[in-house]
Amino acid sequence: MTQPNTQIPDFQSIMLPMLNLLESGEVFTLNQVVTKLAEHFHLSKEDLKIKVPSGQMGLFRNRVGWTRSYLKKAGLIHYPERAKYQITPFGKDYLKGKPKDLRIKHLKKMPDYIEWTKTFNQDTNNKQEAEITKEIESQTPEEVLASTVDQLNKQLATDLLDKLKENSFGYFENFVIELLQKMGYGEFREDAAERTGQTGDNGIDGIISQDRLGLENVYIQAKRFRDGHVGSPDIRNFIGSLALQGVNKGVFLTTSRFSESAIKTASDSKQQKIILIDGKQLANLAIEYNLGVQVDKTIAIKKIDLDYFEE
Repeated sequence: MTQPNTQIPDFQSIMLPMLNLLESGEVFTLNQVVTKLAEHFHLSKEDLKIKVPSGQMGLFRNRVGWTRSYLKKAGLIHYPERAKYQITPFGKDYLKGKPKDLRIKHLKKMPDYIEWTKTFNQDTNNKQEAEITKEIESQTPEEVLASTVDQLNKQLATDLLDKLKENSFGYFENFVIELLQKMGYGEFREDAAERTGQTGDNGIDGIISQDRLGLENVYIQAKRFRDGHVGSPDIRNFIGSLALQGVNKGVFLTTSRFSESAIKTASDSKQQKIILIDGKQLANLAIEYNLGVQVDKTIAIKKIDLDYFEE
């Protein structure tokens, strides 16, 4: 397999050129971005033929894809349509400062990126790149593979939450009910789950029966937040809604995260047992139960068959 060319820039080195490319506000497709950035870095056709180790995608195109993802996490760009990219007002304001460089250490200071790190509990201690490189070099191949899978799943979780935030509240309510069914709640009959989210629902978005006769029900509250977090008042309102219904079990799901006071309010509830599922856990459960995701590729890890060599 062709080895990576050192001339191909790492994804952090692509960040500022890509943001500069989008400065006009024009919408660009991925192919246009890759082509123009390849010209910027003076990459040849041979350079662009170099593949990632799996051989599934061009190395440079793959790195541009990761660059795009990080710029979006920081709120510098957005996706107006599928596979199309455009700078945000925040991105334009950032370029007015004439930055000389743009790397992850700069993104970590930006509000949207900080919010993302809180949602996914990312390490925000600003490790130096040299430390990260040293840490990777000290890992075994199995550890590197596990770390890589973890990073890919975190990116998948981010993309999944972005899609949920783009769709309607009704879609999100149906999504969480389907997820709970896939987890085994109410799977014994088709009508065991009901979406109730509408005017006059008293803060209850769905109900799932835990038994065939509907004697034990779990009540659901789903909050699709694009920004911010779920606070203590939201939890108190949900507890009040459960009390009105005369039930004691509830699940509160959100695309965002819960404030410390919200978590305490739920844990302090004596009459109602409230389970909180934040954006990170929601996305991870969807990945685990294959809701809204699909297998992209399967890698077979082989080892020596010692039995075969027994005489």
